[in-house]
Amino acid sequence: MSISKWFFAEWYDVLNSIVESKVIPYRHLTAGKSQGKTLEVGGGTGANLPYFQKANPLTIVEPDAHMRNKLNQRVNHFNKDISIVKSFGETLPFEDNTFDSVVTTLVLCMVHDVEKVILEIYRVLKPGGNFFFYEHTVAESFSGKLLQQLLDPIWIFATTGCHLKRDILGTVKSAPFTKLEYDLFNLNVGIPITIPNIVGLGTK
Repeated sequence: MSISKWFFAEWYDVLNSIVESKVIPYRHLTAGKSQGKTLEVGGGTGANLPYFQKANPLTIVEPDAHMRNKLNQRVNHFNKDISIVKSFGETLPFEDNTFDSVVTTLVLCMVHDVEKVILEIYRVLKPGGNFFFYEHTVAESFSGKLLQQLLDPIWIFATTGCHLKRDILGTVKSAPFTKLEYDLFNLNVGIPITIPNIVGLGTK
C-alpha cells in the first residue's frame, strides 16, 4: 500500500489537472470563502493554496507522508502563516472552538469515518464559524447507486481509498450545524458518466 500511495501522490497533480478546470469554481466557493483562522482537513498536495486569500493563519492537516512532502514544497511559494500538521480528521489535535473556518475539498470520500471527521470539524469550529465543503456523494437514482456500487471496489483500489458510494450529504445533514446551505448537482468530467457533487457550508 505504501508504494501505491507514493505513486498516487507523485501522479496526483497530473491526474487532477484533467478535471481541475471543472473544480476551480468550487475551490472559490470553499477555500476562497474561508476567512480568519482557518483549517483545511486533507490538504493533499496543496491545490487549494492559491484560493485561501482571506485565511490567516492557515493550518493544514494531512496524514499521508507522500502528500505532505509535496505540500511542504508548495507552501514555500505563499507569503502566509501556514502550518502543516500530521494527523487524521477523525482525531484533530486542536482545542474546541479554535477555528473561524474549516475546509474540505474532495476529502471525505477518503477518510476512514466520515461521521467522526464531521463531528471533529464541528468541535474545533468557533460558535458562528463555517465549514465549507466540496465533495462527491451517493447518487439519488437507483441506476446511479447501482453503478457506484459496481465501480466502488475498482475505484477504491485505483485511487488508494476514494469511496464512490458514500452518502456524504446525508452525514453532513445529520451533524448539529445551526444552518446548512448546499447545492447538489451532477459534475460532467468529459465522460458519459456524471458524478453527483455537493458544495456548501454548515454554520456552527
